[in-house]
Amino acid sequence: MKLTLVEKQNQTPQADKTVWCVTFKYQEEAHYQPGDWLTLKVSNSPVLIAEIKQKLGLTGQERVTLRRVGEVSVDEALTNHLEISQLNPAILNKLQRQYFDYLDGYSWTDRQQMMEYAYGRDILDLLNAFPKLSSLKTELLTLLSPLAPRYYSIASCETVHPQQVRLLIRQVVYETHHRIHYGVASNYIALMKLGEQIEGDFLSNRNFKLPESSETPIIMIAAGVGLAPFLGFLEAREQQKQAGQTVGENWLFFGETHQETTFLCRSELDAWQQQGLLKLTTAFSRDGEEKAYVQHRLLEAGEAVYQQLQAGAVMYVCGSKDKLAPAIEKSLQQILQQYAGLSEEASVERVQQLKQTQQLQMDVY
Repeated sequence: MKLTLVEKQNQTPQADKTVWCVTFKYQEEAHYQPGDWLTLKVSNSPVLIAEIKQKLGLTGQERVTLRRVGEVSVDEALTNHLEISQLNPAILNKLQRQYFDYLDGYSWTDRQQMMEYAYGRDILDLLNAFPKLSSLKTELLTLLSPLAPRYYSIASCETVHPQQVRLLIRQVVYETHHRIHYGVASNYIALMKLGEQIEGDFLSNRNFKLPESSETPIIMIAAGVGLAPFLGFLEAREQQKQAGQTVGENWLFFGETHQETTFLCRSELDAWQQQGLLKLTTAFSRDGEEKAYVQHRLLEAGEAVYQQLQAGAVMYVCGSKDKLAPAIEKSLQQILQQYAGLSEEASVERVQQLKQTQQLQMDVY
């Protein structure tokens, strides 16, 4: 499906990070629901491609045979088919088993060590660390993983914006291993101009959906661009309210770094508050003397949160699976211990039950 960029706004112009709100139009007969994903097919950075070719001593015109693709030029393979901006731990396993002599005696004892080594590294980092690998030339390319589509939580409601889809994208730029690294999709989109096109597809997220009844209260918990699906939820609930339906309470816990510079989509959230559609609780971790995150705000509002859950509210969490998700689960367990009188073990079981019954839904990455 071809998507045409029609709107692009920097949400954090004064911050030390960049978050883009982008809107695409599409002509195809395709549909999505709030909570679904948009997958984007992007190309790798020409700069990174050139650096890898130089390391391997390749011109780009050489031919290489890739699984599921067939024979293509090195330029085509590096541009559209191979994952080069991330290092898959599985590649380290292949190298250790088949090309140990090229690693200068370096080894990893288990998958965990491989994952830790691969984190934050890309293929150029690998070539810099193990120069002998460059002599493999095109053979090394056959070991690389396929370039995967990038998943983004949709930040809009299709019935409100027909044939349009909106995303919140943090531009990934970080320094590690003596180099600046760039996220392949976020930087591709950051460089796009209005009117340019990109390939994408909708993907259903069956386990992250609004309740069937508009009357069911919802509790939404987001950090950073995890806000995205809740914008779609709130657009849908606003539409239901405008259609005369009774709408349950919509309570959003939103966390970022600074209120003045990283309060994403503030004007929309403020407008929904003024309409009485949204109850908003924020946590800006760098604004106070002590860092406060959404899990702390959830605990502070523990009694009201518990009452809402008892009333059938559905809770949603969107953000980091390594940081946000376990922190929210721990806070929820503490709330259940304090207000439901559950033991620590019983509170853990209760949170798992909430997941199984989909009263607690997570979209974490």
